[in-house]
Amino acid sequence: MRSTCKKWYVLTKDQRFAKKRGKEFLMLMNRRVYLIGVNLHNNIDLSIKCRGRLISRDETAQGFYVSQVFHCNGLLLSVSGKTIDDTRLVVCNPYGVKPKWINPKDNYGRLDIFSLGFDKLCGSYKILRIYDFDNKLQIYDLSSNSWMIPRDTLGRDIEYMQNGVSSKENTYWCARDKQSQYCFLFCFDFTRERFGPRLPLPFNGAYVSLSAVKEEQLAVLFQPSDKSEIEIWVTNKIEPEEVSWSVFLKVEMKLRVLSWNFLIDKEKKFAVVFDKDKAKGFKTNYDIAYVIGENGYYRRVDLRESPNKPLCRIVSCYVPSCVQIE
Repeated sequence: MRSTCKKWYVLTKDQRFAKKRGKEFLMLMNRRVYLIGVNLHNNIDLSIKCRGRLISRDETAQGFYVSQVFHCNGLLLSVSGKTIDDTRLVVCNPYGVKPKWINPKDNYGRLDIFSLGFDKLCGSYKILRIYDFDNKLQIYDLSSNSWMIPRDTLGRDIEYMQNGVSSKENTYWCARDKQSQYCFLFCFDFTRERFGPRLPLPFNGAYVSLSAVKEEQLAVLFQPSDKSEIEIWVTNKIEPEEVSWSVFLKVEMKLRVLSWNFLIDKEKKFAVVFDKDKAKGFKTNYDIAYVIGENGYYRRVDLRESPNKPLCRIVSCYVPSCVQIE
């Protein structure tokens, strides 16, 4: 893989470089993957700059769109295709050379859920696939190039799952229970090849959003239906079977945020919540962002006009690595 931006293409093994670039994020926009830099200067000037767009050297991948992308340890798992029904998996390191296409055991479906993690026991990266209406499971081992069916199962009592995020080489999801309609957190442990128990969120509610903080912590956003405020909490401890939370920000906001797509900067104590503005007409949507910070601070930023296009989605914080896939 390479990029249209030289900063994206330069390969480095210096870990200090990786730490310095910790304010960069992967964004899925218009079915393409971009690297963006986010910074807030003096709590006034929000800077969101595109560092580069990920494109493929592989001629067979030209013209592909990306419907899902998952990040783990600098590796990207992309769900790509030329049409909605043409679904293919590819794993790559954007700083590496050759992507790895994953041959399916059977045809992928457009509603399949994928995630990427690391088995610490056998030292191998693995892909989890959740598919069909009864939540069947498959695991692909990138070392042995083989699919297998794990012993564990995912129950049918889950009504809705958000996009998963990676933390400590496992995958976490926010999901909603069919009967109670309340959300909870749960994890797939790639070493044990099984799901952990349902973990509590720091509040009761039906609408929450999950984000990763440098793959070491999780952040969750909540907007109560009976209050004009946004709450963001971060994990103090996160393991497949245990979690604890502390409040990060609480801000009064009269507007309702519909996208549930956000990122945070722990050092500067602010968050950016991405949304769409339809106030100027149904046919034209505008990408906007709300910057929220301490002491009730929040400000709206107009990003760009994007008629009839899906909302930009932040995938995760991105830190380069030297991990290679053979």
